[in-house]
Amino acid sequence: MSLQVSPDEPIETIMIPFEAAGPLQGTLTLRKVVMRFFSNPVVPIIDDWGSCMGLLHREDCYELDAPLSTMMRSPPPCVTATTSIGHVVDLILEKRYKMVIVVKYSNLNGSYFSSSSRALGVITAEQLCRLVPSVSELPGQELSVCRI
Repeated sequence: MSLQVSPDEPIETIMIPFEAAGPLQGTLTLRKVVMRFFSNPVVPIIDDWGSCMGLLHREDCYELDAPLSTMMRSPPPCVTATTSIGHVVDLILEKRYKMVIVVKYSNLNGSYFSSSSRALGVITAEQLCRLVPSVSELPGQELSVCRI
């Protein structure tokens, strides 16, 4: 049975707290944390002050002795905590993001993280897929939402 959520609810009601997402220091080398990418397709990368600098995707992990920050995608896509779940779903589907950073309200320019934004949490495509009813719960329906 799926958890019932409204697309109008703020994303902060279902986000994973930022620390629980297990961000990694950008100065670490891939060799030290490579096993992490067997279980997580994307991981937030932080600087020495704990600010999110970018996202490192499993498919971008190609140099064992390189710092994580050299392989990450930056700036990470983000939304404010009050953004609706429906808007975040649309963003993830349209842009094919695997993870979006949820930030405390700030002056966001577009949908990208800035140094004045503080990461509160993350939302992942995988997490959203768990909110969608399984095909067996929707007879006659074919869902492609979770093939991101």
